[in-house]
Amino acid sequence: MRIGFDDLLGRIPGPPTKKWPDGVWFARAFASDTLSVQLYTPKTGMYPVPPGVHIIYIVMRGRAHLKLGTNKHHMQPGDVVPIGVDVVHEFENFTSDFATYVIFWRSLEDLRDMKIKELQQRNVA
Repeated sequence: MRIGFDDLLGRIPGPPTKKWPDGVWFARAFASDTLSVQLYTPKTGMYPVPPGVHIIYIVMRGRAHLKLGTNKHHMQPGDVVPIGVDVVHEFENFTSDFATYVIFWRSLEDLRDMKIKELQQRNVA
């Protein structure tokens, strides 16, 4: 399987929805139980990040600042940035052509722990 950058870019923006009234500014390239790869082209701040996932950003074009806590990192094409689970972060001052791959992933251990919590909650109810 090959999914090209231009193919994904051509699917952005997606049409507005109730959840995304300004349109959908990401396109999914691939997804499985433990991994999701998307192309993301932010236009108005950040989209919510799924809880409990590790994130890796790979900047493809444009520039932005990535705010992590009180630190800001200048992002440019070729940069790769891993983000820990549930770490608050945001892209700021991005150029209009900014595009980054975002990889959401969970380890098998993360999935096991989530399943255990889910089972424990069912047993309590």
